[in-house]
Amino acid sequence: MLGLELVVILGVVVLVCNIAARHVRVAAPVLLLASGALLGFIPALREVHLPPETVLFLFLPALLYWESLTTSLREIRNNLRGIVLMSTALVIATAGGVALVAHALGLPWGPAWVLGAAVAPTDATAVGVLARALPRRNVTALRAESLINDGTALVIYGLAVGITVGEQHFDVPRISGLFLLAYGAGALAGAVTAWVGMQIHRRLEDPLLANVLSILTPFTAFLLAETVHASGVLAVVVAGLFMSQIGPRVVRAGARRQGQAFWSLTAFLLNAALFVLVGLELQSAVRGLSSVGLAAGLLAVAAVSAVVVGIRFLFLFVTTYAIRLIDRRPEQRLRRVSNRARVVSGVAGFRGAVSLRLVQHWRSLRRWLLEPRSPDGT
Repeated sequence: MLGLELVVILGVVVLVCNIAARHVRVAAPVLLLASGALLGFIPALREVHLPPETVLFLFLPALLYWESLTTSLREIRNNLRGIVLMSTALVIATAGGVALVAHALGLPWGPAWVLGAAVAPTDATAVGVLARALPRRNVTALRAESLINDGTALVIYGLAVGITVGEQHFDVPRISGLFLLAYGAGALAGAVTAWVGMQIHRRLEDPLLANVLSILTPFTAFLLAETVHASGVLAVVVAGLFMSQIGPRVVRAGARRQGQAFWSLTAFLLNAALFVLVGLELQSAVRGLSSVGLAAGLLAVAAVSAVVVGIRFLFLFVTTYAIRLIDRRPEQRLRRVSNRARVVSGVAGFRGAVSLRLVQHWRSLRRWLLEPRSPDGT
């Protein structure tokens, strides 16, 4: 019965928190997280755990697909330079800064870089909840950054893990190949999925069948990319952007109206449930720690969080003024934003499902490395 009870509890909490958020003027995700943490005091709910695979393979493709369908491709092109810098250089700088601090706190360099890669990419679904509170240009840049920066993080993570287990070393061809695989193969998987989907859409007249195909699209793109070890996130994003541009010409109006209603409700429920479940996980994460271990863990969390936020602020301000010195074109002046908007962007770099998945993968790999083996390696 726990499954049915959990569904009812999640539904009630999502409904109550969103109603309360409109009256007390507090962001709904804050109330949802707090409610999830309070639910952890209920003994029956302490056994509820959120598998990272569920977040990555069920929540993430659906949420990313809706975000990409509602993201303006024109605005992405207009802000492409900043988006590329934030999704590559900022991720590398964040991973390096976190690795440096983690090493100072006692982690070896390999695991320190693994931690840096895990917390470096921002999360598109968490950024999506800020859409109503920020200017459209800021939201577009934040969404686009979080939609594609996981490719850079996956490359850093792959290198760090390979070096830690002694299977890889730094060289330009290796790094270039990993970047090409993460971004190139991921984008190709998304484009192929979207093209095949559009060919099928042309032959479907039933709105229900058309939306079944729409539901399959993000999961197929993600699966295809993950099969070749490419960026599943980028594959879903590319598929969604393709469908947002070409879909109105091949998908019938009835199917589009039905699909928009379905995806908007689904994304809302998945987003809200995800925040509650993450809050519910907080108690299980700290329950087994001693007071000394908890204090050390909180210190490490505070240090890493400060580094992540500090590097993001520094990067946003330094790159902005560097671009102003280099690019003096009149149209560049029109793209300038206020320092206030830049500060908001600095604190809006939330982490989410990709970080959870990388940490879980590293924990599994670490357990495998620590397992005793016979002399023949079995």
